[in-house]
Amino acid sequence: MSVSFVPLSLSTDARPNETILDAARRAGAPLGNSCGATGICARCRVRIVSGAESLSPPTTIELRTSAQRGLEAEERLGCQAVVGGGGHVVVTTGYW
Repeated sequence: MSVSFVPLSLSTDARPNETILDAARRAGAPLGNSCGATGICARCRVRIVSGAESLSPPTTIELRTSAQRGLEAEERLGCQAVVGGGGHVVVTTGYW
């Protein structure tokens, strides 16, 4: 399991049950967060470039926040999306 952050050219192996936000922190990718990873601020919003099938299904909190904030279908909250399934996930944001 690995996560790449483009166009930053940063990548890291994901640990079991690790969120995209946790992986970003370890990789040194600046990913916004102001709610303490509770899923309500949406500052950790990422666009999944590839590997969406290697992420956990959206949580109830993520679905509610996504609807309230108008997230696109390919966007996930980094603090809620857990990397798993042995695949490779590639993400980006609008501010990198």
